Amino acid sequence: MKKIIFLFLIISKVAFAQESNDKITYLDSLYKEVNEENKFYTKVIKDYYLEKSEYKNLLFYKSNKLKEEKTVSEKDGGYLIGEEIQYYENGNKSCSVSYENKTRHGKTYTWYEDGKLKEEGEFNSEKSATEKHFKMINFWNENGEKTVINGNGFVNSKNEYYDENGNYKNGYRDGKWNGKSLKKAFQYEEIYSDGKLISGISTEEDGTKNEYTVLEVRPKPKKGVQHFYDFIAKKFSYPIAAKRQKINGKIIVQFIVDKDGKIVEPKIIKGLGYGLDEEAIRVLLSYDKWIPALQRGRKVRCSYLLPFTLSSE
Repeated sequence: MKKIIFLFLIISKVAFAQESNDKITYLDSLYKEVNEENKFYTKVIKDYYLEKSEYKNLLFYKSNKLKEEKTVSEKDGGYLIGEEIQYYENGNKSCSVSYENKTRHGKTYTWYEDGKLKEEGEFNSEKSATEKHFKMINFWNENGEKTVINGNGFVNSKNEYYDENGNYKNGYRDGKWNGKSLKKAFQYEEIYSDGKLISGISTEEDGTKNEYTVLEVRPKPKKGVQHFYDFIAKKFSYPIAAKRQKINGKIIVQFIVDKDGKIVEPKIIKGLGYGLDEEAIRVLLSYDKWIPALQRGRKVRCSYLLPFTLSSE
């Protein structure tokens, strides 16, 4: 009798040197795995082939300069532990944030590329992302002028993803905010009250408008998560070779729910062989469409890790 137990999960100064127990992979600009010739980034998981309680992850630019360093609870994912630091390619820090009890907590800082402080804020781990999780303390513009003082003032800010502006009151967003995506062709206007999003409208390049009251909505199976779990358990067929060898253990599959809600690009992150990996992908791809993820009212692709433990007994 087969048993399947699974847990559904969402899914960087150190010298760049490979050691025998490290795992190195190469990524493109969208963080998809590629060969070394086409790399945009290099990812190193320290001591990957050792059994530990936490693993150091390093991400390097194509120039081999450090871009990110963080520690996670599992070699193929898990939750973040301690401080996560991002770097500009010139070596200066771009941001620093700490994690406690699986969520961001405490003081956080961001810097401009020239090393000047940009933002000082604080995360409250007792609040969710939609319940005043982040509190702004101070903000400096590119000219070094302090435009938010002790949580009050105006921000005109640009990062890798967004260019936006609006007011902070007592540390939280308040009133009208305007912004545009620097990665996708859309703009947005949002209304906040004491940190809570009241309403938002994103406008596509072709003029299509999307109304929303929540910044992000995670994808989900149309018939519910439990139906998805039950389907996997029922349809998974243990290969004869795996049964004979009594192969047990954990498989981790990464996949994407695309804008149409279809499961695509499945990839084995950690496999067991004996046909089990192929069967995991087969049954996953045979499942019905999901309700796609939303960001600012727009349908977006979303990546997930699906770990499940197999027993041949």
